Amino acid sequence: MIKEIKKKLKTNVNVLKGIGILEIVGGISGIGMILWLILQRMEINLYVLLILLIAMGFYAYSIYAGIMLYKHKENGVLHSRILQYFQLFAISTGGTTYLLTSGGNFFLGYNITKSIIEFKLGIISSEFKLNIMSTGQNDFVYMNIMAIVIILLLDNAVSKIQELKISKENYEKNKEEFLATQNNEI
Repeated sequence: MIKEIKKKLKTNVNVLKGIGILEIVGGISGIGMILWLILQRMEINLYVLLILLIAMGFYAYSIYAGIMLYKHKENGVLHSRILQYFQLFAISTGGTTYLLTSGGNFFLGYNITKSIIEFKLGIISSEFKLNIMSTGQNDFVYMNIMAIVIILLLDNAVSKIQELKISKENYEKNKEEFLATQNNEI
């Protein structure tokens, strides 16, 4: 029985570690993408610099959240949830665009400009589009299904880990009580 509990506990901890690795890789690829853009000698004004700093902060936070989750630190799950909530939606309307992903995405949404439902998939990739008052862009509203799945996996793994820890403690307590009563009878 205890071997089964430990095996299930390890499986759920590995789920959290896997999500942590995805967040770390996503953050590193996002920062790499930004550095690549800067090295392309793009024109950088104050507005572009602000956008790049916001994106760098987001990707640095992704790395931080991933490390915290991988190391199974107390706040790791909280930081990973926050990171995933930032990635739940992408929207572009009226010249304003918000789209941030780290580690991948599976967008399902509606392209308002083209009047079609779209699917976008990015595996082990990071993407950012932050614009204010830009012109000539598609208007869209997307939901990131991958972020929803990751949030559900986080919640499921955390609740299973808590249940399994309680089961393990109860098993060990009952075992000790049983052995104590056996020793008293002898």
